[in-house]
Amino acid sequence: MQRALMSAAMVVAVALTSTAALAAPTPHQQNGITYINGGVGAEEQDAMKAQRADYNLLLTFATQQSGAYRSDVQLDILDTKGTHLVSAANTGPMFFAKLPPGTYRIMAAAQDKTFRRTVKVGNAPKEIVLHWENDSPDDPGPQD
Repeated sequence: MQRALMSAAMVVAVALTSTAALAAPTPHQQNGITYINGGVGAEEQDAMKAQRADYNLLLTFATQQSGAYRSDVQLDILDTKGTHLVSAANTGPMFFAKLPPGTYRIMAAAQDKTFRRTVKVGNAPKEIVLHWENDSPDDPGPQD
């Protein structure tokens, strides 16, 4: 009986590990910037949240009214000189990037609305949530 329970527990553990591994987003790189993108579905969201400590810019895209996430965002991250560091289509609902500490300009566009944000990024995670229905697209200035 104990052997059967142990075997069943092992099967469940392997299945859960395999599911988490399948749900984990693949890291990408552009101009030396590593990022992951995803979060469609609970398993993928959990996999991304498990990796959040590895990234210092954490973006989430959503609609305020319905609470639904967006995964159709054109995202551009530029340095202070205006150089495009990351340009990615169909991002969301979660996007995590490893950036050198500094100030960056983020542009996130979907549904004829473009958000502009200036953000100071350090070593600790900086989290920004953009709500398409309620947030102003205008840049409020550097976000510490």
